[in-house]
Amino acid sequence: MRRRIYLFAGVVLAVTSFPTLLLGIVEDPYNAIGTLLLGLGGLLFVVAAKRDELEVGDWIISWHQFVGGADVFLGVGFPLTLLNPVIEGTATSMEYTFLIAGIVGGLVLVFIGVDVLRGSHYVSLGSEGESAL
Repeated sequence: MRRRIYLFAGVVLAVTSFPTLLLGIVEDPYNAIGTLLLGLGGLLFVVAAKRDELEVGDWIISWHQFVGGADVFLGVGFPLTLLNPVIEGTATSMEYTFLIAGIVGGLVLVFIGVDVLRGSHYVSLGSEGESAL
């Protein structure tokens, strides 16, 4: 898989998430936490696109692991952004449908992220020798 897509996705997620938080557009805490996780996932995608590995203390983290972490953040963050109307009791049937779809999609992303973090037993992201760009 070409890693350029992670750079594009990461920049879009970070550029849309962090200003939303800084400008105070997000009103409820679940949406704020979800938006923060989406932005952090975006930053992890950017690191995955630009670096083959990163040394943190005694650990060496490969670009695959950054992608896995980003997938977990996105899988948890996205459903949180859809949760507030349901908690407040003001949700329409469409908002319930979006929440259910978000939870299912989030679980898939978390599964992919955890698999990638554990060494990609089920999901392949490409070869180790592939260049960043």
